[in-house]
Amino acid sequence: MLFKRLRKNILCLLTIILIFSFKLRSQKTAKQNDSIFYREDQIYFGASLLLLNTNQGDLKMRGLSRHFQFGLMRDIPLTKSGKLSSGLGLGISFEKFTTNLIPLENGIYSFDLENNINSFFSLSVKSFEIPFAIRWRNSTNLDYAFWRIYGGIKINWNFQNKATEDLNFKTTNQEINTFTKNAFLSFGYNTWNFYLSYPLTPIFNSKITNSNNSSIRISPIKVGLIFFVL
Repeated sequence: MLFKRLRKNILCLLTIILIFSFKLRSQKTAKQNDSIFYREDQIYFGASLLLLNTNQGDLKMRGLSRHFQFGLMRDIPLTKSGKLSSGLGLGISFEKFTTNLIPLENGIYSFDLENNINSFFSLSVKSFEIPFAIRWRNSTNLDYAFWRIYGGIKINWNFQNKATEDLNFKTTNQEINTFTKNAFLSFGYNTWNFYLSYPLTPIFNSKITNSNNSSIRISPIKVGLIFFVL
């Protein structure tokens, strides 16, 4: 039942993206007919590396931790020139990181301190995301290559997660926060842009602890590239 519901949500998202793709094409014609007012609706996709911010000195990353995102942004101009605007979007993201965590029982974790390559704990999270941004750019209604700085907040609904412990799979639904928030910043020229995201909510909830009954906080910081397509 859950799989069917998720598949339906993903199909709805893809339908919305296709509809907006046709709408974005029509914008270029509209821009040429309007010398003042214009929008910069965009499809975005990006890839980042993850850096884990944590309160546990024994927690170590292993392997390559990564993040991918894809979605669309609706532009809402705030000034007549269009150089300052807000943006509201809808997208989907995937992230995976591997650490030396060792799950014990009842939400208690320890750490592998011997660098055993055969001992690892990976967590994969799939999310729907709603980004809200304040957007500045030095564009015009006929200029499609320009400098930009976008910053804002993303709300993520973590609808699916999966953990891998030494090649054994298990779900961790009760240990992952269902909703998380991230502050983000992107800046660059034309299609290529640097991307930085800082978590305002840790990925694990307060239910998981170490052997000393101290809550484990893990917040993935994302550093990478994001691409905007008109």
